Amino acid sequence: MTNHDAVDRGRALVLEHFRWIDGAADTWSMFRSSEALAGIVAGLAALVEDDRPDLVIGIESRGFVLAPAVALTLGVGFAPVRKDGALFPGPLVERTTDRDYRGNRRTLSARRDLFALGQRVVLVDDWIETGSQALAVADLVADAGADLVGVAVVVDEASRAARARLPMLRGLVTMDELSPLDGRDD
Repeated sequence: MTNHDAVDRGRALVLEHFRWIDGAADTWSMFRSSEALAGIVAGLAALVEDDRPDLVIGIESRGFVLAPAVALTLGVGFAPVRKDGALFPGPLVERTTDRDYRGNRRTLSARRDLFALGQRVVLVDDWIETGSQALAVADLVADAGADLVGVAVVVDEASRAARARLPMLRGLVTMDELSPLDGRDD
């Protein structure tokens, strides 16, 4: 399967399995099917393969599902980014985000020793709205001496301002492509 085919397949599976529940986006249901999970992971990996990453990082919690699977697909390692004071032994780099779409600020942390100087890193997550977490991660990675070279998400809803401050951002689908709330299954 070519990169383009993998992205198209991942995109189709997102559109098939995505749901709204009580007005909230339910990305967890997309991972319940092994076919959908495998196809979405393959699509995300195809989005960042040309970035030649040495490491894939993911933000707690859905990033902890997707990023390790993408790392395995690409044959590289994984490093976690934790939220708000989670137990995390070792030397840390931390950043506080700007306000997210709910108006919240989060403190994100990563272990400094999981990054190498000049290492090429990609961030994988389920959704990007304001970009506040991705921008904080870009600073964390830079503080650790590595380079964030790409971001891959299942759903891209990033603002133009966030997109301008991030490295190449790619999504399997955009928010506008998801079925409208009026047609949701409750």
